[in-house]
Amino acid sequence: MQDDENYCIYLRKSREDRELEKYDNIDTLDRHRKALQEYAIKHELKISHIYEEVVSGETISERKEMQNLIRDVECNMWTGVLVMEVERLARGDTSDQGIVLKAFKYSSTKIITPLKTYDPNNEYDEEYFEFGLFMSRREYKTINRRLQRGRTTSVSEGKYVGSVPPFGYKRKKLDNTKGYTLELESQEAKVVKQIFNLFAYQEMSINGVVKKVNELGLKPRKSLYWTIPTIKDILCNPVYIGKIRWNARKQVISTQNGERIKHRPRNSDVIVIDGLHQPIIDEDTWNIVQNKRKQNSPPVQHNNQVQNPLVGIVYCEKCGKPMQRRPYTSKSKEPTLMCNNSQCDNISSKLCIVEDKIIESLKIWFENYHIDYDKIINQKQKTDIMTNKDVLKQLENKLDKEIIKQNKIYDCFEEGIYDKVEFTERLSISKSNIKQLKEQIKPLKMKDEKSDIENKIAIPKLKNMIDIYGKLKTNEEKNALLKTILEKVTYLKTEKALKKDSDPTNFEIHIYPKIPKLN
Repeated sequence: MQDDENYCIYLRKSREDRELEKYDNIDTLDRHRKALQEYAIKHELKISHIYEEVVSGETISERKEMQNLIRDVECNMWTGVLVMEVERLARGDTSDQGIVLKAFKYSSTKIITPLKTYDPNNEYDEEYFEFGLFMSRREYKTINRRLQRGRTTSVSEGKYVGSVPPFGYKRKKLDNTKGYTLELESQEAKVVKQIFNLFAYQEMSINGVVKKVNELGLKPRKSLYWTIPTIKDILCNPVYIGKIRWNARKQVISTQNGERIKHRPRNSDVIVIDGLHQPIIDEDTWNIVQNKRKQNSPPVQHNNQVQNPLVGIVYCEKCGKPMQRRPYTSKSKEPTLMCNNSQCDNISSKLCIVEDKIIESLKIWFENYHIDYDKIINQKQKTDIMTNKDVLKQLENKLDKEIIKQNKIYDCFEEGIYDKVEFTERLSISKSNIKQLKEQIKPLKMKDEKSDIENKIAIPKLKNMIDIYGKLKTNEEKNALLKTILEKVTYLKTEKALKKDSDPTNFEIHIYPKIPKLN
C-alpha cells in the first residue's frame, strides 16, 4: 500500500439477510464489517470511511449511501472499495449497472471482495464484473418472484401478509406454522363499529361521520384527527367482515424526464378471500354501507390524466393543506376547489373561477411590475452572485500579479540573476499558474454575463407564457406552465354564497410568483 492510497467499505443489508436474521441471532452488517476490516488489516489497506445502509431498494435512486459512494468514486476519492460481493453494489436494471460500471471504470477505482479484486480497466475483470452484475439482477428477479408467489399463497390460505395491520387489528404470529393473522384490538375495534354504524344507520354522509368521530374525541392510530380519506378507506375495506384483500393497488413503474416514477393505481384484478381473523362488522351492515356509498359517490375516472390545472399550486390559507378538485355526479354542477381538511372551515369555490382569478392576477402583476433587477432575485441568489463576483475579482487580481511576476522572471534572467535552468523552471511554473487562473476565470465570467442577460429577458418571457395559457388544450400543460411561474397560491373564503346573485369571487388569493433563477 502506498501512503496516498485510501480505501472505503460499502455495506448493505439485503432483504435476504433480514429474513435469515429472523432465525439466526446475528447482525449481517456487523459480520460483514468485521470480515472486511480483517481483510484490510491483512492486506495493509487504509480504511478511511464506511458506507452503511439497510435498504432493499431495487434502484440507486432508493439507496442514499450508494449515491454518496458513486459521487465520491467519481471524484477519485478512493483507490478501491471493499464489498462482500459485487452484487451488493447494484441489483437494478442495466441503466443502474451502467452508472456503477462507468463510475468505477473512469475513476480507475478497484472493487475488492474477499474472493477477488476487480480492476475495471482490465478487460477480463470488466467482463467478469459485468457478468456478476447481470447474475445479481437475475437473482434479484428470482427472489422477487418467489416472494410474490409466497405472498399470494399465504393470502389464498387466509393469512395476513401486510406489514402494517389495519385500524382495529394487530398482527399475530400463527401457532405451529409460518405466517401471520389479525387479532382484534378492542379499543380500535369499537371505533370501527361506531364509524360503520354512524354511516349505515344514522343517515350521515362521510363528512358527517368525520365530524362526529372527531367531536367524540375518538383518535386514529397516528394522526390527531380523522379525515375523509381515512374514513373512506375503513368503510370500503373488506377486512372488517373477515376477508383478506390483496393486490388492490399494484405498483406500476413509469418514466418521466428520464426518472423512474412509481404509481399505485387501483387494480381491477383484486384478490378477496376469507381470512383467518375475526370480523368486526356483520355482513348486513357492510352491504348497507356499500350500497349507500355507491349511491352517493360520483363516478371517478382513473385515466391518469390531470383533471385539475391548479394541482400542487393552490393551498389553503387557513390550514396550509393543498386544495383539491371536487367533481360532481351532475354534469350541470361544475367542479369546485375545496380544502379536504375536515377540521378546516375554508369555503370552496368553483375551480374555473379560481383559475381565472389567478391568471387575471398574474396579468395585473406583470403589467404593474417595474423591472428592478436588484429585487427580482432573492437574498440567496444575491449572495451567490456577489460571491461569484468576489471570487472573479480575486482571481483576476491573482492573474494580474502572476503576469507581473512573470515579467520579473524575464527581467531576472536578462540581468543574470537566474541561470537558464532556474529561469526555465520558474517560467514553467508561472505559465502553469496563469493558465490555471484563466481556466478558473472563464466560467465565472460567463456566469456573470449570463446572469445579466437572464435578468433582462426573465419578465418578458413570463409575460409571454401567461398570454399563451388560454391556448393550451390540456390541464397537464396548463399545470406545468403555472408551476414554472408560481411558487404557490393561497386561497381564503370566509362567507358562503347564500343567494343566487351572490358574488362568486368573494374570496382572497395571494400569488407567490417564482423569482427568476440564476444558473
